[in-house]
Amino acid sequence: MSKITEEMILACYEAFRAGNLNHEPKGMNGTSAKMTMRWLDSILNTRKSYNRSGSCMQYRVILERIRQDYDSQRAKEAALVLMEYCEQHNKQSHIMILERFINI
Repeated sequence: MSKITEEMILACYEAFRAGNLNHEPKGMNGTSAKMTMRWLDSILNTRKSYNRSGSCMQYRVILERIRQDYDSQRAKEAALVLMEYCEQHNKQSHIMILERFINI
């Protein structure tokens, strides 16, 4: 399995925003792409925990892009959705990233 890169995550994000939920970035396997799309849907649309953690890089990149494309409030709301899972699973490094977006 290849490492998921920032470019792959951003490609999924842009495809998701464009409504292309079946997009698979070059080098990313189909399962990872589908899971990323479901994760994006959970933090941007349903605002319910997806019960799966991404990488710290994924959290940082996506929340920053949400802040840029929408606003700080929307990034905060997405971070709060992610926080529940991270607290339940004691993901301290993830929580530190989320707190930066919650406390803005």
